[in-house]
Amino acid sequence: MNPKYLPTTIDGKIDRLVEESGEVTEVIGRVLRIVGKTGRFGLTSAHPEGGPNNAALMLSELADLRHAISAVENGGITDHAKIVIHEPGGRNELVWTSELLSTKELRELLGDEDTTDEQFNSEHKVIGVCAGQWHREGLDWRLYKDPEWDDA
Repeated sequence: MNPKYLPTTIDGKIDRLVEESGEVTEVIGRVLRIVGKTGRFGLTSAHPEGGPNNAALMLSELADLRHAISAVENGGITDHAKIVIHEPGGRNELVWTSELLSTKELRELLGDEDTTDEQFNSEHKVIGVCAGQWHREGLDWRLYKDPEWDDA
């Protein structure tokens, strides 16, 4: 898409996000189709008339899926991603940051040497810290930060 024509308003960005989300759904369907073919015929099987085998098709579809997901993530949604906390004094919001750590890195940061990554992830989904909260995303951890926290 030509960047000149990308939406600039939040409503336009959400409409674009809906469009890209539909693309993600479509690509997931194609990935599942290839997974089914692989289950029936194997990774190295190819069409009788030639062409890419199932492993090559799966890699191609996974690349398309990564692209479609990236388009959704980079469509401005991160600017609006927040954690809402209701406190006795009112409401507070923590904002999305690009700071992402592996479980091992977070465990080292917190001084947790007594558990494995698997144990740590199974016991925690959210970890509060002075600057905000770490939230588990898959096997990594994203910092949602208090916007008033001083980085200095």
